[in-house]
Amino acid sequence: MFEDFESDRGGAVVRHLLARAVDPSPDLRLAVLRFLGDICPQADTWPAAADVAVGALGDPDDRVRRAAAWLFVAAVGADEAVGVFFGSSDPVVRTALAEALWLPLLQRDDRGDQWVETAERMRRDELPAVRFLGTCVALLTADATEWPMLDAAVRADLLPAAEALGGVGGRTSWRAGERWAIVLRRRDREQDAYVTVAQLVRAGEADSTRQAGLAIAAEAMRTWRSAPARLAPVLSAVFAEPASAVRTAATGVVCASLTATRLAADRLAEMAVEPSVSATVATALGCVGDPRAVPELLRLLRGGQPHPRLGEALAAVAPAVPDPTSLIVAAQHVLMEHQGSCHEGQDWHRSSALVAVRCLSVLGPDAAAAVPDLTAVLAEAMERGVLAEGRLAVSALEEIGAAAAPAVPILRQFAVSDDVAADLAVRALLRITGDRRVADDHLDSRPEELRRCRIAPDLFDWLIQHGGLTDRQVRQLNHLFTQPGRMQVRAAVAYWRQHGPPAVPTLLGTLPRYLDDEAYAPSAMRALATMGPHAQPVIPALDRLITSRHRTAVYLGDSDAEMRADEQLLQLALTTRAQIAASLS
Repeated sequence: MFEDFESDRGGAVVRHLLARAVDPSPDLRLAVLRFLGDICPQADTWPAAADVAVGALGDPDDRVRRAAAWLFVAAVGADEAVGVFFGSSDPVVRTALAEALWLPLLQRDDRGDQWVETAERMRRDELPAVRFLGTCVALLTADATEWPMLDAAVRADLLPAAEALGGVGGRTSWRAGERWAIVLRRRDREQDAYVTVAQLVRAGEADSTRQAGLAIAAEAMRTWRSAPARLAPVLSAVFAEPASAVRTAATGVVCASLTATRLAADRLAEMAVEPSVSATVATALGCVGDPRAVPELLRLLRGGQPHPRLGEALAAVAPAVPDPTSLIVAAQHVLMEHQGSCHEGQDWHRSSALVAVRCLSVLGPDAAAAVPDLTAVLAEAMERGVLAEGRLAVSALEEIGAAAAPAVPILRQFAVSDDVAADLAVRALLRITGDRRVADDHLDSRPEELRRCRIAPDLFDWLIQHGGLTDRQVRQLNHLFTQPGRMQVRAAVAYWRQHGPPAVPTLLGTLPRYLDDEAYAPSAMRALATMGPHAQPVIPALDRLITSRHRTAVYLGDSDAEMRADEQLLQLALTTRAQIAASLS
């Protein structure tokens, strides 16, 4: 449909879609209107869709009227929609139009006097939700002296606004708390955010009010590094209450942050057996390496319920378990079930199997007993031609090392396969056999002016520590280090070990630019730590990263994952700085 719309907005397919907006089924009307809103051109109007939207503004279904309001704003543009907004007497339509106009209102400095007046009229509206949105807009440009008055107005309308905003049919699920949080973030009102959360989430407030406070808390944690420490005690106090939607939501906010999870770990550990929150709590505790999460994590693994963070949790907690036998046995059980389970309806087996393999990979040599199981996974992946499923098994065998020798024959087969990750098997063979000819042959097959090779940095590093590089390999390493990005930063350790102190100016002129990039920072900081006292000049750059009030910008498509990436980056920077400082004494 997107293709038909792009090729001919007035074509038969689009005309048919527009006609279905009056279908007898309200669910279908809703789906059509929402889809029309999705395909509306952002830089143009669409009169035909606007006419459909106007007709649907009187629909008997609230959901459909909301969708029609959002479609109308998208189809005619924000400027034209203002008149209809103020002319509507339907509370549902009026609120939905205000929600759809809210984002353009946030850009009002570019809209002129009309938009200043629009926001002011919204602040005087009879509907609390509309007043709430108008006051939030006013807070974006108000002087600090006006904040108390405007905050009081927002607070007065919060409860009815929280119940009216974000209804089904709209194009955003933002409720009052999320919108207030955006305003506090954009004005960088960190301390005010903490005070507001404490007031809103306290016992005795209405559930909608408390949920708004939790939304502000979640956004604060994603924005300011001090937020988890400031808010974890406030939010974890809710854990002592009876089970409720508010308690579940508070658990989710705390568990989304690694720092907050550590601070509330004891209380969370007591909740790990509660069915409503057990998966969230266990994976969060596992991600911070808390062994108390292991029983529930293993239950999730065996039960075929691969929570999105289960693999990360098991990988983080495995090194902290004194006796990893239970982890290995559980992983083996999953891998045995995985074998031959490629038929329809067994997709969860593959997902659980990948989690199990990741866990074994982290355990390294301790997982030697699972070599037959990993070999079977790799053999099955090759037999079925789904080599992507075998890549993680290759990495796990590599981490096990010499004890994975029985897997060498199949690794040799994988190394010459057509899979894009076949070179991973080369690296695994090197680690398992210790035969430098594996690395020499691979590098000999690559050009001297090496530009990309995912395993080359590791091969160079291993060879330097096991007899040294040939002259050609030195030239390959030097050229690889000239390639900006992943290759350059991953080759930095080998470059340092090969060239030593004469390379300091080059490395210090290169590595600091990667320190705030979550993808490249681990390799850059590892290289700096390896340099020891020679990396002293980079300490101020690390300090600037460490002392920042705000989260480092990370773009992963998941705001909570981005927050955790910054928490990990901060911890890595602290560790690296400590290692460099220790090398100076």
